Amino acid sequence: MHSLEQAEARQFRKVLAGAGEREWPTSADRDTAPACVIVAGSPTAEQAIAMCDGVIDLIAVLFCVSGRHLRSPQRHGRAIARVRQIGMYVAHTTLAIRMADVATGFGRDKSTVMYACHLVEDMRDDIEFNRIVSRVEQIVRVAFAIGGRSGDLR
Repeated sequence: MHSLEQAEARQFRKVLAGAGEREWPTSADRDTAPACVIVAGSPTAEQAIAMCDGVIDLIAVLFCVSGRHLRSPQRHGRAIARVRQIGMYVAHTTLAIRMADVATGFGRDKSTVMYACHLVEDMRDDIEFNRIVSRVEQIVRVAFAIGGRSGDLR
């Protein structure tokens, strides 16, 4: 693992150190999940953009980076780009948002989202990076289960 990625992993572990090891909802919990969590199909484009905005806010806090930098059309360096890529990947895979809607929500091209998803998926072969992405997926899953996807996303 590169030194930048090791630094990202250390920082992420510090942020989540107090979170404890508790059981997070999984796909096996769908039968017992509240009705507001289970929604067939992808969210509407408007909902997807609001959900991407929420994902950006969450990853900004989790990785201690500026939400403004994550939303900016510029890259703002490798570390910011990597956090944004993780956010795009999680928005697509965990929240079932179409890549085109993730692109709109993150202010990027669909090809950029495709690249980010492939890159993050390939990087998950690294055990530490996989733990980081898994934790982000769990946090996003829980955060959006509390507000519900079918309701108003205010």
